[in-house]
Amino acid sequence: MDERLQEILDTVQKTAEEVGTAAGDLFTAAGQKASSLLSVSKLNVRAADLKAQRSALLQEVGSMVYGTHTGKIADSDQLLGKLREIDEVNAELDRTAAEIARLRQLDARVCPLCGFDPKQGDVFCRHCGTRL
Repeated sequence: MDERLQEILDTVQKTAEEVGTAAGDLFTAAGQKASSLLSVSKLNVRAADLKAQRSALLQEVGSMVYGTHTGKIADSDQLLGKLREIDEVNAELDRTAAEIARLRQLDARVCPLCGFDPKQGDVFCRHCGTRL
């Protein structure tokens, strides 16, 4: 085979390997992003459930407090128990919100194309050149 043709074939092979590696990196990053989005979505559903639970508890407490206005004295132990449940739900909501923020911050620090971890202030990925 002609030397020039061999050089061209070697270049094509090298380029094909690089494209294959870049495509693999892209699919890995896309899979990681999808996994992260799924996690955030699950946490958002959990937060919505907790908010509904808190709303129901607040309604029960409101009914108990209003009952004292109408002459039906609420059991203080039961009322205190409901207030503690609300505190527990609020604490779980805070933990859920913190985890959502943590996951979103992690997503913001990773290149969407190759998954490379850019430095603070980078506008373009230092690995693949994608605009961040």
